Amino acid sequence: MTDTVSLEFTSPTGEPLRFDWPLGAISALDGSETQPIWRLAGELDWDQLEAVRVLTARLGDGRGLALVALRPAGARGHGDDAVAGLLIADGETESLAEALISTEYGPDRRVRRVGLELYRHEDGLALRVAADATATEERDEGGVRRERVALRVRAGEPGAGILEILSPR
Repeated sequence: MTDTVSLEFTSPTGEPLRFDWPLGAISALDGSETQPIWRLAGELDWDQLEAVRVLTARLGDGRGLALVALRPAGARGHGDDAVAGLLIADGETESLAEALISTEYGPDRRVRRVGLELYRHEDGLALRVAADATATEERDEGGVRRERVALRVRAGEPGAGILEILSPR
């Protein structure tokens, strides 16, 4: 068993990107965290990317979820995103065959809801997860807009999550 879970991507420029989460932070997630619990190994090239969404959640049954969606520059919408996700149970990780993430915005242009369809197998049924925003914080970090949304996660028993959206200013 490892203490960290990771998702790896190849950036649009061909460079490796790795998103890492400490397992203990995922299992203890309650939505009140003020700092990101994930770390990035690699550089985001904002000339090639329009947005990065990182979702971390603790489902009500104790499973964890780590998901990243990279939106390339010029994308028509979330259908063009490169998305990868992991389900975590008892310290063991399972890569998702497919993960779909949909973000609903309110009239104030803030995240209101998040919907997930998580496919563990290519021909299996989706685990559906819904989440409602409970708090939003936005800040600018070196020319990057970082929106952090605390979530009340619903997939059976209630859980908690954090969605972070990074985009160039």
